Amino acid sequence: MPFLLLIFPLLISCSHSDKFDANSKPKLELLEIECEQSGSYVYAHTSLSIKDEAEYYYYWIINGEHFYSFDVQKKLPYGEHVPKFVLIDGFGDTLSDNCDYIRINEPLEITLLSPVDEYKAEKTDTIKFQYKISGIDTWEENLQTKVYISTDKKVWEPIDSLFMPPFTKEVYYWKVKAFTEQDTSKQEEIRSIWIKK
Repeated sequence: MPFLLLIFPLLISCSHSDKFDANSKPKLELLEIECEQSGSYVYAHTSLSIKDEAEYYYYWIINGEHFYSFDVQKKLPYGEHVPKFVLIDGFGDTLSDNCDYIRINEPLEITLLSPVDEYKAEKTDTIKFQYKISGIDTWEENLQTKVYISTDKKVWEPIDSLFMPPFTKEVYYWKVKAFTEQDTSKQEEIRSIWIKK
């Protein structure tokens, strides 16, 4: 689970020189912002140091929404998101900073195309497996797919996209698995191929 942490002391500088002493300690200090991702949720937190009843207001911006709270929990849609915290003092001076990217993966989806279920093949046929993969996010790399064959739906053997004779069984079952470095999908649909006698 990625943990993104930004810690930095920040001084609110006031535009009114008669109200700000460069030698004085800051009345308002942003100590920490942190964003933690869990599945499709982001947890955002802020810590401030407040002295002498400093005036201020603040909010998080997450996926275009404003949250007027130090702690935010938000479910996010698929895609990349950059949570941003904004702090404004009584003089209108603004500080803001972002967490790193929060990336919510779209699940890989596999659609089997051919051969159709219960396909009847000749003993001399070369069978080509075709399928479609969707849900690959722009930041996901190294997509790999593999076709699996079985004669009993218990033991599966990986093969290439071509299934060639000789065929020793009357019926074969096939399915597909796809994976990137960030996401894995196993096709639940299982199709059969019948070898004609």
